[in-house]
Amino acid sequence: MKTRPFIQLYKGVFILFISIIAFSSCKKITDGAGTSGGTPSDADYLKNLLAYKKSAHQLFLGYLVNDGNDPAAASSMLNVPDSVDIVVAFAGWDKDASHWTTLQAKGTKILTCTFPGNDAYYDGSAKDTTTTQKTALSANSTYDHWAKAMHDKFIKGMGWDGIDVDIETGTFGGDAPASNAKAVLTSVAKYFGPNAQAGNLTKAGVKPIFIYDTDVDVAGGSLGYNTIYTPFKSNYTYVNFQSYVGGSRRWSGSKTSDLTPLLTAFDKTKLIVLTNGDEFKYPNGTEDTPGGDAKATKWLLDIASWAKTNGTAGVGAYRMSRDYNHTPVFSSTRQAIQIMNPHL
Repeated sequence: MKTRPFIQLYKGVFILFISIIAFSSCKKITDGAGTSGGTPSDADYLKNLLAYKKSAHQLFLGYLVNDGNDPAAASSMLNVPDSVDIVVAFAGWDKDASHWTTLQAKGTKILTCTFPGNDAYYDGSAKDTTTTQKTALSANSTYDHWAKAMHDKFIKGMGWDGIDVDIETGTFGGDAPASNAKAVLTSVAKYFGPNAQAGNLTKAGVKPIFIYDTDVDVAGGSLGYNTIYTPFKSNYTYVNFQSYVGGSRRWSGSKTSDLTPLLTAFDKTKLIVLTNGDEFKYPNGTEDTPGGDAKATKWLLDIASWAKTNGTAGVGAYRMSRDYNHTPVFSSTRQAIQIMNPHL
């Protein structure tokens, strides 16, 4: 028998069908989709929501981009749909710590995103405040002090759940050139991911998530997957691949069959493919590219179907926050989640 979801994907009435005793009950809930967004007061709802988050299912990951180009409500962590599994804070973040804990109480994980070229420093760099022993950048440089500082700030200090390292040609440089990408990622893996060293845990007592976030689909070179992914794949929790079909992009694909090589380049059980939410419409209905909103939305639904067929980890949206401009808010996100997890 087909039933309505126990995890509500939009505001309205929550209906729980109990077929054994043949009655139903209706209760109002919120879905974190508006200023009232918070943990639903219904204890059974929250119990079921957390059980879903812990169950084997395909994930939805979204980037909350706080660069001022969308309404503040779009990147508020209060407004994230309950059924989203992971959010990545990009270009700043919602500064209200109570919003973080409200979101985490629903089982959603919060990650920070880093560009190594902007943020990372090698051990002994002029930027390294943990030592007076300064050294020159070299092929043998390590990045342990920076990786620990990121863990101390975001995991210990802020209580977040992991890190997303952006691996693109333009995201390395300065103290962290692309030629040292392997060293950067090796240091991060000591504090984040499945192989994090003993004691480097979140406040929930688990190892922080480590996402390998890339648009590089070639094997060779400093950033190629055979160089920095395959030999170290056990270090990474997930792989976010920027499979954009519009806006600024490196990947040249345009249809789901073009995603097939990713299934062998990366472990499909870790693979999360993304649409480019930069292409979603602005609050006034305008777009960066004419027709871009419809194209990015269709692509998100297409890759959700592809993910379901191929058994990958899930899908996501860069600048998911701009999906807030749709009516109802975050409608594309919710549709993608339902495609992958139709039992909801």
